[in-house]
Amino acid sequence: MIILKTQGIVLKTLKYNDNDLIITIFTRKYGKTSAIARGAQRQKSRFLPTTQLFSYNNYVLKKQKDMFSISQSESIKNFYNISLDFESFSYSSFIVKLVESTIVEGQPNNRMFELLAQTLFLLSENIDNKYFILTAFILKFVDYAGYRPEVFKCTECGKNIFQYAVFSIINGGIVCDRCIKSDNFYIKLDKSTISLMQYVLNNDIIVCSKAKVSKQLIEELFYLMKKYLINYFDGISFKSLDMLKNLK
Repeated sequence: MIILKTQGIVLKTLKYNDNDLIITIFTRKYGKTSAIARGAQRQKSRFLPTTQLFSYNNYVLKKQKDMFSISQSESIKNFYNISLDFESFSYSSFIVKLVESTIVEGQPNNRMFELLAQTLFLLSENIDNKYFILTAFILKFVDYAGYRPEVFKCTECGKNIFQYAVFSIINGGIVCDRCIKSDNFYIKLDKSTISLMQYVLNNDIIVCSKAKVSKQLIEELFYLMKKYLINYFDGISFKSLDMLKNLK
């Protein structure tokens, strides 16, 4: 029998039978894993608080045969306020689905774990820049997933001093005015957007959340990160976020 003791964040829940749940957990020590929570659908289940979507908990997991089961659990933070705000819930749902669908099972990523926990904390708070938090999360997510965009120097010549720059999805970063080729596809960027990307990559998301950023810059950065995600990660859907934008 294998016994794991770790912190974890619930990414997904699935009804298994009348009483049990199978939950997908992003754990700090062991990466993504699934575990069965026996009796978790019962109203008085001791596992009820620690099997809720988004919740951040301590777990003792036991593995018999091919499946982990939750032996013990204790709530650290339930992020209950996320469910009370439609915008927060939409952004958080997109974020946990993004993490769940892209990270490799059994492969720890402590920076990604910290980023997810901090972002859920911010989205559970009464803040007015949630769209920027979402956008900053995506940028930091691609960095921690191993696809960090190069925004500190030209991906063609390596120079960091230029009049202006555009972004090349294929190059994975900026291209300066001297290296732009007429037959390539580029995304035009405001210089302030490049500076914003540098700031987000250099700071944790709690620090980033305190920045005052114009809606125009956030829109430009979100558009870029949307294109970037679709290019480098398979099966990413923005339908829920597009629906929220239309409603707003």
